[in-house]
Amino acid sequence: PIKRYTFHNFCIFQNAQKSKHYTPIKIYKACGASGTTAVKYGTMRSNIHSLTTILPNGTIAHCGSNTLKSSAGYDVTSLMTGSEGTLGIITSIAVKLHPIPTHVVAAICSFDTVQEAANAVTMMKMCDVPVARCELLDGTSVAAF
Repeated sequence: PIKRYTFHNFCIFQNAQKSKHYTPIKIYKACGASGTTAVKYGTMRSNIHSLTTILPNGTIAHCGSNTLKSSAGYDVTSLMTGSEGTLGIITSIAVKLHPIPTHVVAAICSFDTVQEAANAVTMMKMCDVPVARCELLDGTSVAAF
């Protein structure tokens, strides 16, 4: 349903399906995956507003708040996200949605070394180039396509 909701409300979820292969949102939240859009939208942890989980003793716990974490103690929402079910079973989440970009431009850049590619990304971020997606593919990965 998140795909249907975002379509009808002109917004996107940063970890939405990226390819023809189906990746359920439960996988993203369980392992804390971030995907290729993390450079603009952040990781899965930073996009979960709140969650409900069932702890090993059967207690139902609600985590998250409307404010940024600024106190001592554990950030339980982030802790649960990425725990792969070892701390409890996440039963529901509230995620941040983002407006659909009005313009999209694609570019393919080639570099001689990984360090040069990393330097280019660093410079783009320092110059506030609005990069939404960034992916590093080596020769073996490109040949596989």
